[in-house]
Amino acid sequence: MPSRVHMTCSARPTSLRLRRRPCNSRALTTSEMLVTLFVTGVLLVISIVGVNKARRARTQAVCGANLHAIGIAFQSYAMDFNDYFPPPTTSGQWEDFLRLYIHRNAFRCPADAELFTALGSSFDWRDTGNPVTTLAGRPTIQVARNDVAVAFDTLPGWHAPMKIQVLQTDQSIKLMNQDMFFKELQRPPDR
Repeated sequence: MPSRVHMTCSARPTSLRLRRRPCNSRALTTSEMLVTLFVTGVLLVISIVGVNKARRARTQAVCGANLHAIGIAFQSYAMDFNDYFPPPTTSGQWEDFLRLYIHRNAFRCPADAELFTALGSSFDWRDTGNPVTTLAGRPTIQVARNDVAVAFDTLPGWHAPMKIQVLQTDQSIKLMNQDMFFKELQRPPDR
């Protein structure tokens, strides 16, 4: 019994016994090619937007976790120093007061591309220089509100336009509008 031979579209039968398979392939039309390219482009844009959004959310979460660690370091410092916040800094950095309680990398926000390298910290804290609004050198018992900004991103816009990520006295992390944040810094923490 003769064996069956499968042929490609370009193959030609050499014997009458071989069966020729019809060729069903055809080229794409210009319209089909354009639609395919358009759909591929749309899917690519959606993927890029999704990846960027996920990357920003991850960066904000890491930054928030670092702010939370800073909040715990402030609490630890206060427990060791008779329930007082660190004193005002005229020379040196406020981070030096917390270094016993926290790793240096906790002072880095992944969204910060320049300040950590230059200053050793992506964050600042409520050392306003004004005795009415500052936390520096103040007893923790004088802080009456749970929503007092303790530590925050040094610059707005790292996580969203015109927003600053803030650690509050109740250890919550909040993304605040920069205008609301600056108003908060002017409010006394004991009222």
